[in-house]
Amino acid sequence: MFRNFQQVVDYARKLETKDLIVANPEDRAIIIAINDAFVMGLIRPVLVGNKKTILDLLMELGISKKGYEIYNTQDKDEAAMMSVKLVSKQKNSILMKGQLHSKRLLEQVMNKEYGLVEEKLLSHIGVLDVPSYHKLLFMSDSVMNVLPTEEEKKHIISNTVDFVTSLGIFKPKIALISAVETVNEDIPSTVEARNIVNQLKDNDEYYIGGPFSIDIAVSHESAITKNVNHVVAGDADILIFPNIEAGNTFYKSITFLGNSTPAGLILGAKNPIVLTSRADSYKSRLYSIALAVVSTDIL
Repeated sequence: MFRNFQQVVDYARKLETKDLIVANPEDRAIIIAINDAFVMGLIRPVLVGNKKTILDLLMELGISKKGYEIYNTQDKDEAAMMSVKLVSKQKNSILMKGQLHSKRLLEQVMNKEYGLVEEKLLSHIGVLDVPSYHKLLFMSDSVMNVLPTEEEKKHIISNTVDFVTSLGIFKPKIALISAVETVNEDIPSTVEARNIVNQLKDNDEYYIGGPFSIDIAVSHESAITKNVNHVVAGDADILIFPNIEAGNTFYKSITFLGNSTPAGLILGAKNPIVLTSRADSYKSRLYSIALAVVSTDIL
């Protein structure tokens, strides 16, 4: 089990190098993260975008273009399309979003002719290295699914469990998050959590509990104080949020106020997709690449 991102990077360095295909990498933090991953032997960089701008950035940063494969495109839409087409031809390659809107890239990902979508629902996984928590914390969904139904939440859970177990986490503990830990008909997420837990609790792949307030999910002391005795309480690996508002607010709050380092991927496609926020740091991008490498190697 990985306790922090450095352990993920260290493990990724031992694995087979993967092709990382980046749509519109024209950004200093992105280029630095890609180059560090390249120097570590994690990836072979394939950059798709404005070739002159990319080469200028490499020169400005003192990075040799040796080992880089660069494709020139006329605009962001062409870069997104070419990147997805390149990834679709290589089973173990990784797609990464650069300086373009997520919607532009995902439209190409979902293209029926050459896209990367299978039968699964796409969902976002946020991975957080929280200084005050004893292990990496996984959360979904703060980016893709706005107001998922019960059935969609079960697909999100499936995507997340597949990813987490690919990282070697045996029987992850899943907490379905709401405002309170009791079922209240006036709070729909508590009802949905109860229904989902009742449907999924008898399985051998993971533990699941809820509805849980966030403090019960991550704090043994809160769980004891509130008389919640459950294997997930205080020790959650995965937090499933009721909607994008709750998930996105938590993701950004814990990052900017909780001094946490985030990483992010899109799950449910044929290949891992590194998708981080435009405000995320160079380290977040590097750690996201490392996570994709590890999951690709094991899947």
